[in-house]
Amino acid sequence: MPVSDEEKREILESPPKGTWALMLIVAAGMAVAWVFLYFGVFIPRGFVQ
Repeated sequence: MPVSDEEKREILESPPKGTWALMLIVAAGMAVAWVFLYFGVFIPRGFVQ
């Protein structure tokens, strides 16, 4: 099924939704990992002596 010139222009001008979704997932995963390290590893060990 051929794509018209109007459809090509619309596709090229649309924002990259999949890229933004992937960036959000990665950022959320990194934030969760940081919170786990902070509260699960650093805080229980206490102050540096």
